[in-house]
Order: sequence, then structure tokens, then C-alpha cells
Amino acid sequence: MTPRLPLWFDEALEAPAIRQDDLRSCDMPRQRVRFGWLRNPLVRLLVFGATVLLGSLTAATFVPGLLLGEVSGSILAVLQVVIVVASYLVLVLALEGRRPPDELRPGRWPGLLVGLALGALLFAACFGIIALFGGYRFEGVDPGYQWLEPVLMLGVGAGVAEELIFRGVLFRLLEEWLGTWFAAGISGLAFGFLHLGNPEATIWGATAIALEAGVMFALLYALTRSLWLVIGFHASWNLVQGPVLGVPVSGSGFSDGWLNTVTVGPDWLTGGSFGAEASLVTVALLVGFTIFLAVRLQHSAQVVEPVWSRRMELRDRQLSAG
Repeated sequence: MTPRLPLWFDEALEAPAIRQDDLRSCDMPRQRVRFGWLRNPLVRLLVFGATVLLGSLTAATFVPGLLLGEVSGSILAVLQVVIVVASYLVLVLALEGRRPPDELRPGRWPGLLVGLALGALLFAACFGIIALFGGYRFEGVDPGYQWLEPVLMLGVGAGVAEELIFRGVLFRLLEEWLGTWFAAGISGLAFGFLHLGNPEATIWGATAIALEAGVMFALLYALTRSLWLVIGFHASWNLVQGPVLGVPVSGSGFSDGWLNTVTVGPDWLTGGSFGAEASLVTVALLVGFTIFLAVRLQHSAQVVEPVWSRRMELRDRQLSAG
């Protein structure tokens, strides 16, 4: 007898198939409405950007020192999450008319737990292999570690805000035009090279993140259509890497943690000052996982074709029906 997964697991991870009447995924709005031009992907992208800008300017008005960089990282992370979440809700509720958006539907919240577990497991595997080959040395525990700011910035801030921006907005809107595969590649590159702005950034580190994380997160989202899942994965990966194990995180400058871990191996093994994402071990493991996701996605009912292919197929259907 084949064991059945709990119903909440199906609800959290299984997304509806591509709609057959318009060949769009469940997280894309329908176009045949009044003022349909407001649902053009470029218009929605511009509105989202303008809403984020307006929210940032409003926050700067009420938070002294924000524009001068004189506020703590904790406050900055909280403001970032509030502004991005509010802007995303304006996008999906007001412009797209999706109430509630399937990718953030409250009933799918257990996907967050799955993502947290998956991110922790995969980083633990990368860390373990690097340590096995002599890349790290343990020097005890820091019981006085100040964890609040790193947790808010690396976990909550990066996990929520970056996933909403790069998967919920950029990937999703690109997918409407270019299809799943092109959107995954382009949004993945954008996500990777965003990290060039970090204090310890390197070209290789940004490229590695694009390959191993940017595309992977896009495909994981495309397979499940769950922002809960990718938010949990992203947050857990960062938190286990930095605040727990004390490994540098994505060139961000955060390198302390509850465990005192010293990087002693060569950069190709450890990623150097950028962190484990720039390690060839991490690249190999996560690219392998990304390939696995791509194969699963190809055999699923979640791949969206480019807009020109969808139009041709719908036109052919109409001709056949006529």
C-alpha cells in the first residue's frame, strides 16, 4: 500500500496546472477585462517599482536618519519587508485582481516549514562536505552572540523582500512574456549580480549565486507556485550559514555566528570571504539540485510557454474548432 502524504502537504506544495483556456499559470491574471492594459507586465513592473519608491520616501519622512544610513540594520530590515509586502499586495490585489494570490494564499503557509527544512538540510550538506575536506575549523561557541540584527537582515529581510521582488515580481512578469525557462535564466542572473553591491562581493561569487540560487529558486517557485516555500528556503539557508554556523553570507560582511567557525581552506573549497556560495562544492550540489528541479518541472504541468507560442496554439485551437 502506497503511503499517502498529509493533505496539508498537497495544499502547500502542489499548484494547479496551467489553465487551458488561456495557457497561463495560476499566478497570472486574466487579460480579458476592462482597462486590460493595466495588466501588461511592463506596466505592472513599473507600478510595483513606483510603489516601492513611494513607500521608501514615505518611510524616510517618518524615520529620521534613514536616507543618511543612520538607522540600525534591524529597523532597515523591518521597513524593507513592510514596504515590499505592501507594494506586492497593491500589485496582485489592485492591478491583477487576484484575491487572494495563490502563491501567498494563507492556507499554503505550511510550505514555509518545508522551505525552512529544505534550506537548512542543503546548507548543512554543503557545510559538512567543505568541513570534511578541511575547509573549516571550529573554535568553540559564542554564548554572547548578538543575533537579532543578523536574523532580521539575513533571514526576514532577505528571505521575504528578495523573494517577493525576484520570484513574485521579476520572474513571474518575465514568464508571462518569455516563458518559464527564459524567465528563470534572466531573473537568476539579475538575482546573482544584485550581490555585486555587497561589501565582500566578487564576480565569481555573484556568478555562482546566479547559477546555484537564482535559477534554482525560480524553478522551485515555478514547480510549486509557492512564495511561502522559497521564502522559507532562502531565509533558512542564510540563517544556518551565518547566525548559526558563523560562515560569511554572500559577501554581505556578516561572518559571525553562534558557532565560531574559522575558514582555513583554499577559496575554491570554502568560497573565501564571500562565503560558502562561492565554493565549488556548493555550486556542484545546488546546480545538481537545480537540474533535478528542471527535469521535474519539464514533466509537470507548470511550464509556461512564451507569449508567441501561446498565441499560436490558441489560434490553432480556434481554427480547428471552426
